[in-house]
Order: sequence, then C-alpha cells, then structure tokens
Amino acid sequence: MLKIQNLSKSFHNAHMGENKLFTNLNLNINKGDFVSIIGSNGTGKSTLLNIISGIVEETSGSILLQGKDITKMPEHKRTKIISRVFQDTNLGTCGSMTVRENLSLALNKGKLINFKYCLRYKTEYLEELLDGISLDLKKLLDVEVKYLSGGQRQALSLIMASICNPKVLLLDEHTAALDPKISNEVMKLTEKIVKEKNITTLMVTHNLKDAIQYGNRLIMLHRGEIILDLDVEEKKKITVEDILKKFEYAV
Repeated sequence: MLKIQNLSKSFHNAHMGENKLFTNLNLNINKGDFVSIIGSNGTGKSTLLNIISGIVEETSGSILLQGKDITKMPEHKRTKIISRVFQDTNLGTCGSMTVRENLSLALNKGKLINFKYCLRYKTEYLEELLDGISLDLKKLLDVEVKYLSGGQRQALSLIMASICNPKVLLLDEHTAALDPKISNEVMKLTEKIVKEKNITTLMVTHNLKDAIQYGNRLIMLHRGEIILDLDVEEKKKITVEDILKKFEYAV
C-alpha cells in the first residue's frame, strides 16, 4: 500500500559536515496497518513522517502509495491523500474559529468553495460526527477552538484529519503534550477512528506502553535503520521491560 524504497536522507551542517540520517531505508506498509514507530531522539522518526507528507525532501529513493509514485508530488497535493496530527495541539485546528467552522473546513478539504457554502452542514449532522466522544465536543460546536482544552483540541484534530478518509494518517507524538488521563482518552479515540475507517496509520510515540497496546505492528528505528519490526502476534509477547532491556540504547 505504502512503499518506501531505498530512501536516503542527508542533512548538511556548516560545523559538522554531512549528517546521514537514512541510507537506503526500505519499508512496506500494508493497507489498514496501524504501525507504532519508536526510537531514541534524533533517530529519524519525525523526519520519516516529514518525508512521507512532503514537508522534507528526500536525498534519494522513492515513495509509492497504492502503486503510484508520489516522490515528487508537492506537499499541498499530498494533503488531499495524507493527513497528519502533530504534537502541538494548536497545529491541526484554527483557534479563532469555532468547532463547527473547523469541522466544516475539514469536510470541504481541497475544494474551492465560498465560506458560506462551507458552513451548510446541519447541527445534527455535525453532532453525529462527534457522537461517542467523551470530551464533550458535541456541546461545544459554537465555541472558538482557542478556548478548548488541549485534549479537546487534539480530539478535534484527529476527527478533522480523518473525516474525509485519507489514504494515510500520520500521528506525530500526538498525545505527548497531554496528561496521562486525557492521553488515554485520545488514544482510545485514535484506535476507534483507525479501526472504523480502516485507515493506514503510522504513529510516532515515545510511550512504549501505547506502542505495544495499540496497532498491529511495531517498528523501532535506531540511527536511521529499522532494528525491530514486530507483527501483531509478536507484539503480544513483548513487554515494555523487554524493550528496555534489549534496546535500552535506542529508546
């Protein structure tokens, strides 16, 4: 479904010269996979998502999505098929607009229409989109997003990112800025959305418990290489302690 072939990425530093992050990295993601990506800081986790989403250009290699080469596709075009939720709870929404307006914009992503037409959705329909979410978003449709809590904003970001069924969903430490209780709520919502919509998902996280508990695959990166790749059955047999004991240098 998503194929990364012979991916190489180097960064140039005036003081330290060339820093090779990836060298001929290969990774195949199947349709519907929910992949947790772990690894130490600076090992390339977020850079990998940046390259997939088109924010950062690879040095060499190719990216194929459903058999189509998207390596040279501009970022703004990739946003129509690849959605992303960031660690910063303010990045996925517009704070000066209401929850209703944010949802309406997400529903019309990539369409050239006027704002009045964009807001055509009835309250009942928007409430249905928020049904079952424990963070009270249904009651906050006409509240500006800047007044929401971090957990509420991140839940809204998740819904907006998935509302038009992207081919790939990228989650870049999307619960790292939340307290444990709210982080757990957002992870449950994440799992619900991914399962119901069968969205191919890559989730970067430093939370080893979440990496093991959620998704059907776990990948560990270290120095730009995949040093661990577990399927759903292998994930069931591993613990946080196992990872820390065997790969302490890499987490």
